[in-house]
Formats: sequence, structure tokens, C-alpha cells
Amino acid sequence: MKRSKWSGRALAAALLASFVAAGCDFITPVEGNPNAVPDASLDQLLVATSVGTYFAEEAQASRLASIWTQQMAGTDRQFTGFDELIITEVDADEVYNNVYTGGGLIDIRRGISGAEDLGRGVYAGVFKVHEALIIGMAASHFGDIEYSQAIDPEFPTPVLDEQRDVYTAVLALLDQAIADLQSGAGAPPGAPDFAYGGDASRWIAAANTLKARYNLHWVEVDGSSRYTAALTAAQQGILDASGDWMADHSTVATESNIWSQFLFERSGYISAGDYLVEDMKARSDPRLTIYYGEGSGDYAGQIVGSPPGNPSGDPGTDASSLAVPGYGAPGFDFPIVTCAENNFIIAEAEFQANGDEAAARVALDAALACEGVRKGVDLSAAQAANDGLIGAALFDEIMSQKYTSLFLNREVWNDYKRTCRPAIVTFQGRDVPGRLFYSPDARETNPNIPAPSQQPARNDNDPNAC
Repeated sequence: MKRSKWSGRALAAALLASFVAAGCDFITPVEGNPNAVPDASLDQLLVATSVGTYFAEEAQASRLASIWTQQMAGTDRQFTGFDELIITEVDADEVYNNVYTGGGLIDIRRGISGAEDLGRGVYAGVFKVHEALIIGMAASHFGDIEYSQAIDPEFPTPVLDEQRDVYTAVLALLDQAIADLQSGAGAPPGAPDFAYGGDASRWIAAANTLKARYNLHWVEVDGSSRYTAALTAAQQGILDASGDWMADHSTVATESNIWSQFLFERSGYISAGDYLVEDMKARSDPRLTIYYGEGSGDYAGQIVGSPPGNPSGDPGTDASSLAVPGYGAPGFDFPIVTCAENNFIIAEAEFQANGDEAAARVALDAALACEGVRKGVDLSAAQAANDGLIGAALFDEIMSQKYTSLFLNREVWNDYKRTCRPAIVTFQGRDVPGRLFYSPDARETNPNIPAPSQQPARNDNDPNAC
């Protein structure tokens, strides 16, 4: 199925235009609901929700995750601080604010309510999967968050729900979404559904992959039961690259890839990370030139990364940037939830919960097959090399290949916190941050949000630093 691009859609263009105007750095929060138009249709709300999801996946959370796991490096201005694993409460304010506004929870809940009022259960299910993605990932970043009382006028200062309770609610929401999508009730979304064009079966698969992802987030605390739950969900998840949930971009300025916009507006702030560049070179990984372009200055014609901090010989801002064509291209469709991730989850769960190395290798090969289709490369050599892997070497390869495949996806940070892989050497031996600070805008209006000095260093699902 050919997905339609979203040119000429005023709501989406307005949202992306606000991003460009903000210089692609930090978005000034808008008071109230910027999309609260009385006659907003379900289609308009889904467009706004989709674009809000793109911001969540491709903007500041993606930048921080990629820098902290050394896929990328912060090489100028405030991003050099992120490279040294320093973060303050203002550095991720857009991540928290956009959970609720600008295509976040406010618009999603309006979409769910409107769809249910019209008897369009399938449409409501699509909105619920978006909510589960936005809220579940917010809980992974911040821990306790405003949710059960959020955006309810009866609760102007909503409580922070416990992280575990949020995950429990989100997993239940995904079950509701699946039931709605299976119901066949009402007309599904059409062209405004940029991901799947209203195909309920594909949304069901994506919902199951999210269930698998979120169960993985708790294995550090809850143990093998979460691996078992993750495996059960993943077996019903995205099993073919045609089912990947992708952001939908074009070369039109207001519709372009958000990483591309950032690198255009903030050239040199972020460059290639030395760890992943060198690892991919050592493997002769054919995805290298899809991820990274050539450096500049003395490094022209080379793909070279920047190590953490500013050591002697560091190419700094002359290091490689993202590849064009490839991840840095304006029209590049960014992967959100994929068949590769789903199969890596199966591989990890088979290995850790069942001790079934043969099944883990099969799933690892399936993940690489999805990658080959999605990125148009031949990964058969990597698949062949998996045949002889056993024990710790097999688990290391599963996580290494997942780390490489989920390039720039904010889930790599959660994987690192859970497994301490890849085995990166951090700046001056510092711990990779365990969570993000809440937005100061939210803290100033809600006394339930503690001051930065009173916030925990780590979330409940990740008690131990690497």
C-alpha cells in the first residue's frame, strides 16, 4: 500500500512550521490546547496526533538518546554538555510538554471521545495506540508522570502517578485498542492515517509490539515473567517489514524529517558518534553510508565519528553528520516501531527467559532480514555469522545488532539502561543519565512536581546504573 504524503494539510503544516520557527531546538510551550477548534474533525485530530508523534520520536528525546549511547555526539554549544552526560531541567522541557499539548494527550483524548461517540471503534483504537506510545515512553523517560488526572479540568494540579501504575494502565489501554481494532466497528481512518491507511490488522500488530517493548522495560525489576509476557506479545507483533510504523515525511520544508531540519538549522551541534561508526566499520556493515555522510575539513571523504568529550585528535564539528540520502534526507521516513525491533525482542526473550539459543538465533536472523528489506541492504553475512554463536556472545550480538538497527530511536536508551549494552566507555566514567527532569513549565504550575534537587536520579524500573 502506498501511503499518501501529507502536503497541503494545514494543521500538520502549522505544527511543523512552529518547529522550524523555533530553530529546531526547544519548542516554547503553548498555554491551553493549541488545536482546540470546536469543529475539529477526527481526521484533523489524527493528523495533529501523527505529527505530535513524529516530534516525540525524532526531536530532543531522540537526540539525547543517540548522544548518550554514542550513536551520535554533541559537538557544539549546549550539546557538548549532553556529550559529557550533563543535563538540566530546561534541556528536556519540550519532551515533557509535548506529551500533553501540540498533538499530544489533549488531542488524542478528543479523538478517542469523538470516535467513540460516533460508534467508530476502529478509529478510536488507532488513537489509543498513539496514546500508549506517547504515555508509555514518557513514563520510561520521567518515571512518575501526570496521567490519571492529566488534562482533566477537575484536577488543575494533577498528581504524579507511580511509574508502575502508568505502565499497567498503558498495557491495559493497548488491550482496549486491540479489542477496538478487532471489533470492525465504524469506518476506519483513511488517508489521514499516514502509517497504515486504516488497516486494523497492522495497527493490532504495532500494538502488540508496544506491549512487548513495555514488558521489557520491567525485566530489571520483575524478572523472567516480564520476558514471558514480552515474548507472548511479540509473537503477535510486527513480523514483516511491510508492517513497520514509519513517520511520513517529504521534501517540503514543513513536512521534512525533523533530524534533517535540526541539522540544517543547527549545523555542527551534533555529529556522528565514534563508537557506532567504528563498530560498523569493523563489521563492514552496509548500513554505514545510510546512517552517516562524509566529514569535512581534514576529514573530507571519510566517515569519522567524535568520541565523548573533547579528547586530543577529536574531529569535533568536522566529524560526519547524517547521510543524505539516508537518515539526514528531508524526505526520509523515520522508523518508529518495526519488525526488526519486534524480532530482537523475541530473540532476547527466548535467550533470557527460555534459554533457547536456537530460537534466539532464528529471531535474530529474522530481525536482520527485516532490516535488509527496510534499508535495502544485504545482511546475509551477519546472519551467517550468527550460526555459531552461543551463550554470552549470542546475547551480546542480539543487543549489538538491535542497537545498530534502532539508529536514533529513543528506545536505544531504554535498552542500554536495562542491559548495559553496548559496552560504551562514558565520559570520565560518568553514569549515563537514568531519567529526564520534568519540565520547569509544568513544575511552576503544578506543586505536585518536585524541584530538580528532589527528583530521583533513576526510575523505579531501572534501579541500577551500568
